[in-house]
Amino acid sequence: MFIDTLFLGGTSIDLIQNKQKGRSAFGFSASIGGSITNSAIISAKLGLKTGLLSRIGSDPLGDFAIDFLDSYKINTKGIINNSGARTSIAIANIDKSGVAKYTFYKNSPKDSVVPINSVPGYLLDTCKVFHTGSSYSYQKETFEETLKFIKYLKKRNVFISYDPNIRPNSIVDKTSVKNRVLRLLKLADLAKLSEIDLKYLTGQKNPVTGLKRLKKLVKSELVLTLGPKGAIYLDHNDSLTRVPAFKVKIADTIGAGDAFTAGLIYRLIKQGRTKFFSNMKHNMIFASAVSAIICTKKGGHEALKNIKQVKLFLSNKPPKLLFS
Repeated sequence: MFIDTLFLGGTSIDLIQNKQKGRSAFGFSASIGGSITNSAIISAKLGLKTGLLSRIGSDPLGDFAIDFLDSYKINTKGIINNSGARTSIAIANIDKSGVAKYTFYKNSPKDSVVPINSVPGYLLDTCKVFHTGSSYSYQKETFEETLKFIKYLKKRNVFISYDPNIRPNSIVDKTSVKNRVLRLLKLADLAKLSEIDLKYLTGQKNPVTGLKRLKKLVKSELVLTLGPKGAIYLDHNDSLTRVPAFKVKIADTIGAGDAFTAGLIYRLIKQGRTKFFSNMKHNMIFASAVSAIICTKKGGHEALKNIKQVKLFLSNKPPKLLFS
């Protein structure tokens, strides 16, 4: 048994508010969430052999999460059922532009740690790509264990992918978190950043200036997503590659960045490291297509069916956009 990609991070139940005009009450749509878990689910839907390392409560919500992940053939042998904690919940309030603001009900970082010695050896020994990120990666307790995973896997020449997904408003010790994220970026082979991440790490609002400043501090290849303005890649020669965003009718933007990351990982697995970095424009266009599809339905992964859907989406786009 082997896997292509191994993901490490938090798993939650996303409750997405369904507001109705003219009524003061509202209901919720429930979905499996968490940034890293979203990327794992999307990767599996694209056809990659995927494993997820996480920690959930030993409760009905945790059972629901495991059943859902199993239904997409995601390897869940590295997920810990924690009898002393409850499965995390994230309530998403969607604004008029489709952007979500979250209220979290989470366990303490100490109760979220996945020890490396608890993971089945074949998951660590067969994976080609390891991806982690979000608050799991930069909270003190989980950060230390994340470092152990990365250092162990780098010795095996596993490709390290990282998405900080920083939420500044929930951070108390901003300097410590910044230093932890920078330390992980120095170890990663590829990092997918948001504008919020870049501003937090560099203080720069200008994306190009921020990328170039960050590039001087870390070794990672950097891809910056800019929402409706597309995405930018800065290579080791300081050359920029830009791609536009696809225009779609947006239900919400939950999981858009996670989908972009999964799209990049899919292309990396299919092409190999060398070809991947020589073909970044097409890789980013593919990732943008996956991200656009995700935005057409509520939730972080519901809109995507399979790789055929992405190929059909791309086949209906102007040739100049895809191959110029």
